[in-house]
Amino acid sequence: MSYLGWFDDNPKRPTAQKIDDAIAAYVERFKTRPSVVLVNAAELVERADGITVRAETYIRRNNYWVGYE
Repeated sequence: MSYLGWFDDNPKRPTAQKIDDAIAAYVERFKTRPSVVLVNAAELVERADGITVRAETYIRRNNYWVGYE
């Protein structure tokens, strides 16, 4: 498993947009689509594009771990 860590603490941006940016950075770096994004429980959102967004207790707010499992 390889993950890309992404940080975005801009309060004016919605969580879904932050996750989209993190996914785009992952695709640019690894040239493949991720299967999962790990987030803080307070930032859990639903996605319909096949990428799972999963809350983990060890992820701090405004941090997004994008990877392939």
